[in-house]
Amino acid sequence: MTERPPYVPETAADEGHPYAPDTAVAARPPTDATEPLLEVQELSVSYGRRGRSRHPLRPAVDGVTLRLSRGETLGLLGESGSGKSTIGKAILGLVRPAAGRIVFHGAVQDEDITHAPPARRRRLARHIQVVFQDPYGSLNPSRTIGQTLSEPLHITRRHTRGQAAARVSDSLNLVGLTADAAERYPAAFSGGQRQRIAIARALVLEPDLIVCDEPTSALDLSVQAHVLNLLVELQQTLGVAYLFISHDLDVIRHVAHRAAVLRGGTVVEEGTADRLTTRPSHPYTRTLLTA
Repeated sequence: MTERPPYVPETAADEGHPYAPDTAVAARPPTDATEPLLEVQELSVSYGRRGRSRHPLRPAVDGVTLRLSRGETLGLLGESGSGKSTIGKAILGLVRPAAGRIVFHGAVQDEDITHAPPARRRRLARHIQVVFQDPYGSLNPSRTIGQTLSEPLHITRRHTRGQAAARVSDSLNLVGLTADAAERYPAAFSGGQRQRIAIARALVLEPDLIVCDEPTSALDLSVQAHVLNLLVELQQTLGVAYLFISHDLDVIRHVAHRAAVLRGGTVVEEGTADRLTTRPSHPYTRTLLTA
């Protein structure tokens, strides 16, 4: 696989630009591209009113099949309303699929998590985490960063208080923040720092998969570059897999190993991120490339 240079937005591409990344982040192939981590099989999700409503259900996702390997980044690319975020929500258990299966390949056994009950979802949180788009709305303003990051550890009941504090400190260090950030509140941080904190929260349970739902689209271009390079660097270090959801073809090009292009709830093209973003075969993908 061709090495991936650090992500540099157009405004920061010039040599000497103050927001250009400091170090190169070289991409590497997934830990084991042949070992599946997650499979989405003929997934369909519909929105609309049920019961006596005369309004028909509207398919948001229609028969989508995807495969994600351990240590890999799979990009989901599409415009608003394409169904890409709905797929992420279905994997996280936030929406109920109308049809299809979602299979998680754990360390011990393969498991159909399509309709996993709440208790099982809480246990799955050890393996599947999420980073949302809004760095301001995803953190409770009345709780310190330490309280927010330690909450998942207390829920899973696998750590003592001291172990939890150490794990919080380690997670903050991984995203480039010092341990004393745990004592502060979200208002003390910039948007980019808050998104780093959201990433640290996702990492605190040492998951196998993180669903990244437009994690940089609310940030300034210069800040986006640093956050994207951080995600790639963390993958190199930890071997975590990402399902990376974005409307930005340039972002997908720089962070994903493979990508699927969605339109109207269906996959219209799938392949390596390099090929899709340089030599697309579907007319819709070519339209995105020239937009």
